[in-house]
Amino acid sequence: MKRIIIMAALLFLLVFQASIPAKAETKTSCEATQFKIVIKNTTNLKEKASAGSKTLKTYKKNKELSVSGRTGNWYKVCYSKKTAYISMTDAKEVFSTSEKAILKKFDTRKNVNQVLAVTGKSMSDTKVTIQTYEKEKGEWRRALKNMKGVIGKNGFTKSKKEGDGKSPIGIYSFGTAFGSETKPANLKMPYKKTTKNDYWIDDQTSKDYNKWKTYKGNPADKWKSFERMNHELYKYGAVINYNMNPIKKGKGSAIFLHIWRGETKPTAGCTATAEKNVLSLLKWMDPEQNPHIIMGTNESLKSVK
Repeated sequence: MKRIIIMAALLFLLVFQASIPAKAETKTSCEATQFKIVIKNTTNLKEKASAGSKTLKTYKKNKELSVSGRTGNWYKVCYSKKTAYISMTDAKEVFSTSEKAILKKFDTRKNVNQVLAVTGKSMSDTKVTIQTYEKEKGEWRRALKNMKGVIGKNGFTKSKKEGDGKSPIGIYSFGTAFGSETKPANLKMPYKKTTKNDYWIDDQTSKDYNKWKTYKGNPADKWKSFERMNHELYKYGAVINYNMNPIKKGKGSAIFLHIWRGETKPTAGCTATAEKNVLSLLKWMDPEQNPHIIMGTNESLKSVK
């Protein structure tokens, strides 16, 4: 009898579950939206990132679309829960007012085709957003996905001084990439492998101030203050050309892009981010495209030329 009751209960559950309407499928294979584009001329949405692939839909001029990013010369668009592609030549990216203001500053720098923007919400904020842009087909386009970063423990400044713990506002080129590891594959930047004999000098009384020096003796006998370039946070990095030409003593030294200790741990004045991000940035930067970094808040950058 007990067995019959159990079987009846199971049968009831099966019938009850079968009577419940199936929930609508909500999952999608598309990536999350990153930004928007506007169609410049009538164009076709392609099944694959190829002009010869199947056309899925045709869009007219001025149509705005959400995209998840770009692969090569193609924007990725979500269509019928699958990723489809729009040719980069047929679309322009939609930028915010602050992004437009940043990119406009490079209109007079005709040879700068890569921009790394490091922006914070306030002058005292130590957390920043790192965004990358590159000029492709004559127009500015986003490059890598946005990254979290940190700057000096005392925020940004328009008038940096040695030891103030602040990051300098402005636009700067890059010097050499460097690191304690062997040069990463596919790196286009010049790369200098560091050793225990490499130092960056922040001694304001020395003629070597704000210079990289290699010295096999005791550095404390030669300089009053210096940084060891084989530091763990300098596993990978790049020199930011701040206070370089000319070098002014006391205006700040050793400003780098390097690996962070964490997103809640600011630097002494450098810009830092996760190791994977540093590697992505270094591999993206191309000396032939003259990469530059712009640092500051949207408000403070209004006066930067």
